[in-house]
Amino acid sequence: MTTHRFLSTLLLVGLGACDGSTSDTTAGGASASAKNAAPFATKRTLPSGTPITVTMRDSMSSRRNTLGNEIEAAVSNDVLDAKGRVAIPAGSPVGLHISAISPSKAGDNNGEGVLELTVTSVTVGGVAHRMNVVVASVPHSMKGRGITKGVAEDVAVGTAIGAVAGQVIGKNTKGTVIGGAAGAVAGGAVAVAGAQRDIVVAPGTRISFALPEALTLSAK
Repeated sequence: MTTHRFLSTLLLVGLGACDGSTSDTTAGGASASAKNAAPFATKRTLPSGTPITVTMRDSMSSRRNTLGNEIEAAVSNDVLDAKGRVAIPAGSPVGLHISAISPSKAGDNNGEGVLELTVTSVTVGGVAHRMNVVVASVPHSMKGRGITKGVAEDVAVGTAIGAVAGQVIGKNTKGTVIGGAAGAVAGGAVAVAGAQRDIVVAPGTRISFALPEALTLSAK
C-alpha cells in the first residue's frame, strides 16, 4: 500500500511539472506571435506615383520665413500598399523645407509671390525614410504689408520736403500747411507704388504630391 501511494505521488508531481512547462511555452509563443503581428513587422513597398497628402503643422509667410527653413507636417490619411495594408499611418511626421519663397513684386497689387516646398523625409515606426519631392502648388493667401517703418519714413520725408517747399513758395504758415499736405500725398503715393504682398500659408493647410519612385518602408 505504501509503495502504491509513493508511485501515485510521483505521478502527480510529474503531471504538474508537464503542465507548468506547457504553460510557459504557450506564454512564450503568444508573446512571439504578438511581436510578429505588430504593425510594420515586414517591409512594405509603395509604387511610383502613389499619392500622399500631408497637413502643415506650422504657418509660413514670405515676410517671416526664408529659404531653407524647416517646416513640420504630418501625413493626413493612411497610405496603403498594393495589398491594401497600411504602409504609412496617418499622423506620421513629414519633413519639409522651403526651397523658394518671395513676396509679390513691388507695386504689383494683384501679383503673386513665389513659394516652393521640398519633401525631405517621412518617418514610420521611428525610421526616417529620405526623399526629395518638390511641391510647387501650395494653397496660400496674399497679404499686404501695410505701412512699415521704411514706408512711414518715406511719407515723413515727403511731408518735410513739401513743408519746406510751401514755406519758400507761400512765405507764410498757410503755405507750410498746404505744402506739407501735398508732400504727404506724394510720399504716400510712392509708398503705395512700392508696396509688396506676402504669401501666407495657414497651419492645417494640406498639400499633396506623388512619389516619383517606389518607396520601401520598414520600422524598427
